[in-house]
Amino acid sequence: MAAAHGHDAAAAEKRELELEKKLLAESGDVEEADAVYAQQFVETIVPQTDDPDAPSLSLRAAVMGTLFAVALGLVNGKLPARPVRPAPRVSIFSFRTVSFTISSSVSTLLSYPIGIFLARVLPRGILNPGPFTIKEHVLVYMIAGAAGGQPYGIDNVVGQKFEKFLNDSAVTFWNSVFFILTTQMIGYGLSGMTRRYLVRPAAMYWPGVLPTVAMFVSFHETQESDEVKKVGGLSRYSFFWLVFCLSFVWQWIPSFFASATQALSILCFFTSASKTVRVLGSASPNMGVGMLSISLDWTNFGSFFMPLSTPWWVSVNYFVANVVILWVIVPLAYYNNWFKNPQLKGPYSFADGSPFPRLNSPKLFDKSGSQINPTKFYDRNDFSLNETAYDAVKPIYFTENFAVTYATSFLALTAGVTHIALWYHKDIIRQTKEMIAQVGEEKPDIHNELMKAYPDIPEWMYLSWLAFWLAMMFVVGYVTPYKLSWWGVIFGLVLAFFFTVPYGIIQGTTGQQLGLNIITELLMGLIAKGQTIQVMTFKSYGYNIMIQCLSLTADLKIGHYLHINPIHMVAAQLWGTLIGVICNTASVWIAISYFPLDSPDWLYTGHQTFFSAGAVWGAIGPNRFFGPDSPYFSLNLGYLFGFILPFLPWIGHKVFPHPYWRFVNVPTMTWILFTGYIESAVTTFFIVAFIFQYLVFTYNHGWWAKYNYVLSAALDTGTGIAVLVITLVQMQVTVPASAVNPSIMDYYCTGENWDAEQFA
Repeated sequence: MAAAHGHDAAAAEKRELELEKKLLAESGDVEEADAVYAQQFVETIVPQTDDPDAPSLSLRAAVMGTLFAVALGLVNGKLPARPVRPAPRVSIFSFRTVSFTISSSVSTLLSYPIGIFLARVLPRGILNPGPFTIKEHVLVYMIAGAAGGQPYGIDNVVGQKFEKFLNDSAVTFWNSVFFILTTQMIGYGLSGMTRRYLVRPAAMYWPGVLPTVAMFVSFHETQESDEVKKVGGLSRYSFFWLVFCLSFVWQWIPSFFASATQALSILCFFTSASKTVRVLGSASPNMGVGMLSISLDWTNFGSFFMPLSTPWWVSVNYFVANVVILWVIVPLAYYNNWFKNPQLKGPYSFADGSPFPRLNSPKLFDKSGSQINPTKFYDRNDFSLNETAYDAVKPIYFTENFAVTYATSFLALTAGVTHIALWYHKDIIRQTKEMIAQVGEEKPDIHNELMKAYPDIPEWMYLSWLAFWLAMMFVVGYVTPYKLSWWGVIFGLVLAFFFTVPYGIIQGTTGQQLGLNIITELLMGLIAKGQTIQVMTFKSYGYNIMIQCLSLTADLKIGHYLHINPIHMVAAQLWGTLIGVICNTASVWIAISYFPLDSPDWLYTGHQTFFSAGAVWGAIGPNRFFGPDSPYFSLNLGYLFGFILPFLPWIGHKVFPHPYWRFVNVPTMTWILFTGYIESAVTTFFIVAFIFQYLVFTYNHGWWAKYNYVLSAALDTGTGIAVLVITLVQMQVTVPASAVNPSIMDYYCTGENWDAEQFA
């Protein structure tokens, strides 16, 4: 039976490959084949009918959305940002050594049975307008998602407020709320100007939102597919709670009783392992590169690589890139001393007293190899560069991992543009022409027709909103500690305005998101030399405008597909954002005041990276740090390689046409495990992805369709809540050190092998 099933799966895969080849032959290029697939997907999953009288922004939807928004806004913590493709993050979990996030899809899963229950038990009226509808369900998700998405500017709050960073006494809770709220809201005003270009045209199909649309449609369909029916077993909700309970219980092992299971460094298990092998095998967040190490802690790898929701071909790209960069290039950089680094001093040493190499830290070091806090060369009055103090300690050094990560970030900037230009240029040109033709609704689609049933928000209201919050940003830049010159406020808006529609077209047609993070740092670093605060503020402000704009635009496209009143969509987004700003900011004060920061699990890696970047791009500046006289001048080759490398698979496709060439995605390959993370995630995530996204997807697709995403959400939720509870318990209870609960992560790598004295 299993053999027959495997044969069917292989046959299906072969038929799919033949279909792709046929589409390529007919269209002449891969991007048109992709477009055909996307349009077929839209027609398959997006409803073609609508009931304008169905409840939408009801009181019960607003209450449920608010409750989920508060919960996600307080505890969530996204991954730390990278210079090109940052993932905004804040809240309590962002201070963990490995930041962790509870997916906002949890609100989708849990709100559905709650909504059904309320519809059954509450008396009809304002509290119960009738059956729980897909529109209410979407708005619950929108409110929760807006709060749990975390504003990027919170990093400025941590960087200036935290005593281990700038320790700026002028930072208060309410001026921080004012700053964050302003940077969030400006982008929403800009979004109104993009609807006619990025929302209404059918050519802008936004492939990134289609899985979300499919999720809501599947919840509210009355019939399951035949494939899912055959699976039988537990319902999705029973399965969710079963996995939730199991993951909650299991998380106590790696986070409380046996921390050694967070990183099992296999290469170091052998007592005869050489120093080099132990360096390569160590997965410590400060030391080695974790070659072949594995983790039994979902929080170490589940949120970063998302192995249960990331497509298999993307996981392959991730794995190949991380192996090449972390396990090959970083060690080569260290052992050949490419950057002329001094011996960077760390906390560990070998048995003979020689220092253990420090390859994986987001901190900065001086010419003696000692760790240095950038405040040592800041002017304490305004945190600008004190050139006399800087001259006494320069040059400033990175660990090899941090340096190479910057090179991949530079590579990502040019690779994203080159990749999209090569593979999607015809698609973008064609759909841009269609978009222009549809702007005047000369070619309206069914969804435009259905959306005419709802009142629209006029553009003058969006412009008024934009003008108001722009004025607020002038005030923020002048009266709060988050300083930004008036010309910087205007420059950031112009920069975002210039890139929003082109980048929106790219994201709306390909799903590829490009950010302005590296551009904002570079430009302001060159203009406002030595001005740390201004560069940090401009970085968050300029980047956030476009991201918030496109975030609302993507949400409006979901509402467009599912025919939800645009006023309700915008109201839900704004309400969720307001909740998120207050809860996210509050979580910073809670974490700083009460959580065990600087313990092994709470090294605030992401915030340390942002703080170090402020010194690199702000105080020191790109001219000094990456200029011809810098030890890191060679990192600029990343821009060149980013331009060149995407040509290789494209040329391969032209010479040897095959659908799989397009899956060799260089921009995706720049998604490298962040510096300072526990390096046991690479091997583990790939094993999990191979099992579920390839084997189960291919050979038991019915089970995958029914349970896979529920499994991911349950693991996120169960482990996330467990980590929060465990942290509170650890404030009162300490588990004695032992071989399974050592005081340092992989002590058998970084110290004497199995040295019992370490547990005294």
